[in-house]
Amino acid sequence: MKNVLPNFVLAIFLFMNFGCDKGEEVSCVDDCSDTYLKQNGMVRYKGEELDCKDFPSLYEYQNKQYYVLGNNCADIAINPTDCDGNSLCKSGDSKSCSTFFENAKYIGIVGIEN
Repeated sequence: MKNVLPNFVLAIFLFMNFGCDKGEEVSCVDDCSDTYLKQNGMVRYKGEELDCKDFPSLYEYQNKQYYVLGNNCADIAINPTDCDGNSLCKSGDSKSCSTFFENAKYIGIVGIEN
């Protein structure tokens, strides 16, 4: 009986630290990256050269995933979109965009144009 309590405490500790963590992916949020990539004709990013291809970067903001499209060869309007393609930045409302970039957690590049 003495060994049960330390093992239980250890199990709780491990779950709290690793149960929701997916490494570099968003933690404790339903991951829609594969759907987003498929809808936009992209594949998972595996460290290859970005060259002049479009690539989405993943952010976590208010327990939701947001994607910001980038391209090293072209200026792209920064407009975070959620899993459903809804834009976070409303026309004429620069405050929502600035609040996003001040508070969002950058996860990393998740895809690249096919």
